[in-house]
Amino acid sequence: MKLKLTKLTMTAALTAAAMMAQGQGGPPRDGTRQGGDPAQFRVDFLAGHLSLTDLQKADALAIFKAAATAGEALRAQFPDKQKALREAVKSNAADSQIDVLASDLGALHGKQLAIQTKAEAKFYALLTAEQKAKFDTSHQNGPGGRPGFGGPGGPPSGGRGPRN
Repeated sequence: MKLKLTKLTMTAALTAAAMMAQGQGGPPRDGTRQGGDPAQFRVDFLAGHLSLTDLQKADALAIFKAAATAGEALRAQFPDKQKALREAVKSNAADSQIDVLASDLGALHGKQLAIQTKAEAKFYALLTAEQKAKFDTSHQNGPGGRPGFGGPGGPPSGGRGPRN
């Protein structure tokens, strides 16, 4: 159980990192770079891989949309916090000031990670035993040797999903 929680936490961390690196999510499956709903992209990917039922898809979409909404206010704060930290470097700020700014930014990352991890846990609870086994295996052997599935934009391998 502790191992599963650790894996889930690591996946959430990679998910949050991928989300922040990609902005509002990566490209859809066809490789084009167009707008769209990252939560829907994620559900589509997971549905294809795990053979989700229509009810599971609807529940998963609600979970991931709620997580995205909860994270919006946090994501809006990142640029200001990062800028303040860069300005502290340029102004040769005191170590104590840098500690505070870095802690503030770290707290935002932690809150984002918590939102993503809670969403992952809620999604995982929807799965059947067979789907959980497949999910667990995919997280161990994702694209490029990294944990699979990733965040709303797809796997953390730059948005490239499995080749079907």
